[in-house]
Amino acid sequence: MTFVTAIMAFIYVCINILKLKDKEILKRLGINIACILCITAFFWIPMLETYSFAEYDVYQKDAMATKESFYESGLDVKALVFTESNATYVFEIGIPILIMFFLSIFSIKKVIKSKYKKEYIMFLVLGVLCAVITIKQFPWGPFEKIFQILQFKWRMLLLSNFFLAIVCGINVGVLIKNFNLKDVLVISVISLLYIMILVPYIPKNETIEEIDKYTIGEVTKNKREVITGMGRGEYLPVNTNNHRDYITTRENTIYILKGMREC
Repeated sequence: MTFVTAIMAFIYVCINILKLKDKEILKRLGINIACILCITAFFWIPMLETYSFAEYDVYQKDAMATKESFYESGLDVKALVFTESNATYVFEIGIPILIMFFLSIFSIKKVIKSKYKKEYIMFLVLGVLCAVITIKQFPWGPFEKIFQILQFKWRMLLLSNFFLAIVCGINVGVLIKNFNLKDVLVISVISLLYIMILVPYIPKNETIEEIDKYTIGEVTKNKREVITGMGRGEYLPVNTNNHRDYITTRENTIYILKGMREC
């Protein structure tokens, strides 16, 4: 997802490349980058520290990214609109987003004349595209091998929801400008009633079982797996992954009290 997001960000920068001449925009961009690095420091600092001390098994052949898992994860078109009662996962975009999305029909003329024109068209195209490529029938062609790294097609719904949320926000904003106080009150009352109707459907008693209740291999039925629920050892240190039989059968005893030991 980082790889795909980087592609999207690159496209956005290319579309707005001329704006980088503005010193104020460059200043804001620098502040944003600094804030992002600070907010995500809890992840990337330990990651770099860990990566510098060990070599990890990542993207093993026929493990994480496979052609089979990629194609099997394709969705039916109806799954984007509603979820069947016996479904295991929910992939629908959601009625509120769909309603606000179709408001594009009424707002697009005004948006085209506004300062949001480039962003609106870009997010509209990318939002629809990211949703469409999750369905089974989408022809990936020569891009198939590159995007197999996603493992599951439906992961692109993360980006689709992001782009469509911006489009929907602009749609609603454009329409609200033409509303008077009476219109706002009516819409607010309808929205509150809609929320009240949905409240009984919000799950309240779901619990998450603690991971220590599971034994090695119980989740995936593979006794060679060291970590509960881990598929095929991705992201394990190379030595650890190569000696998983030893790790699963060793006694629960501390062998090294001081210094280091090579596996």
